[in-house]
Amino acid sequence: MMRPDHSISCWHRSWQLLLFSLLLLAPKLCGGVNMQQFLQSLDMMRNGCVPKFKVPLDILDRIREGDFDMEPTQDLLCYTKCVAQLAGTLTKKGDFSVNKAMAQMPIILPPELQEPAQKALTYCRDEQKAYKDSCAKVYYTSKCMADYDRAHFKFP
Repeated sequence: MMRPDHSISCWHRSWQLLLFSLLLLAPKLCGGVNMQQFLQSLDMMRNGCVPKFKVPLDILDRIREGDFDMEPTQDLLCYTKCVAQLAGTLTKKGDFSVNKAMAQMPIILPPELQEPAQKALTYCRDEQKAYKDSCAKVYYTSKCMADYDRAHFKFP
């Protein structure tokens, strides 16, 4: 008897988490989410990505608030990519898409964070061009956005 592939199992759990998140948010999709729902979705995305990477929770708590003042490990870089994947902001090739991120903002952000996030992403849209690694592209774009407007920045 063959064992199921662990990577397929993890992928399946990630999609279950994303679908659960969408179902939780579905009643508010037309009018956007409120801050409490947004913070809950951050926790769900974090819980979907944490088991895949060796990143201490104190580091994740720092980046949640926009503190990227550290030398990132490859696990931290790829944790940010995992979050971007759950948020629906990656291309089919696994690269960060500014256009997809802009399109997701009205769905996943509360109204009070949408305009600041759009301004930050517009400012940081070319940040990823300096990196070849897709994990680094997401991490450094996120870092740029946090540096641009830490007061409005939140990350799972």
